[in-house]
Amino acid sequence: MPQPLDAASDFPFRPVAIQRSKWTHHFHVWSPKLARRLALYSWQAIDFWAMIESHASILTFCELPGFILVDQRPHIADFVLRKSEGDEFVVLDGLPLSTLDTHERDILDPLPVTSVSTDALKPHRQWIDNWLRILPYVTSNFRFVTPRLIDFVEKNLSSAKPLFTIERDALPADPVLTRTAVFELARLGRLVSADLNATPLSLHTRFVRTGQIEGVHRG
Repeated sequence: MPQPLDAASDFPFRPVAIQRSKWTHHFHVWSPKLARRLALYSWQAIDFWAMIESHASILTFCELPGFILVDQRPHIADFVLRKSEGDEFVVLDGLPLSTLDTHERDILDPLPVTSVSTDALKPHRQWIDNWLRILPYVTSNFRFVTPRLIDFVEKNLSSAKPLFTIERDALPADPVLTRTAVFELARLGRLVSADLNATPLSLHTRFVRTGQIEGVHRG
């Protein structure tokens, strides 16, 4: 039986340099999962990146890792993901990109390829929008969150509670740091919130420790 993969072992992928026209979007984001900045080139890539960051089951990833064959033609993969059960390439249905070295056509070793259309992301729109609001908290504030606050928040959520209650219970801790602790625990899969699938993020969004309530799941 194959052993589950971990995030670090034998993950050789690095992003390729992209040739961008002035008509192509260009976004820079900070990835908590990778602890580095990413360059992304479409709104669809931003949406899928938010999905990646929100799922602890994705151990690591790389954006624009190089060329793969799609319908027997070279195509730059938008992402490569590592999950515990294996690696896979992801291809979005946006505009194709080219590398700075237009002669570069080395094909990466084959892996399963998942194609993701814009329509496939629509059912996850609320989840994505909420995580695009959550991730800046983690990026900007988590370095100020103490292990003691993390432990307090997690231990105090054996039942689902809204953010305003979690923040009140943690006083005199700064509510922004308490909120950041909640979001980081959710990012790590240690807290869950069914509300993130259904309603905009607010002080009424409820979180609970993973496994405490049957039927509560990630998006």
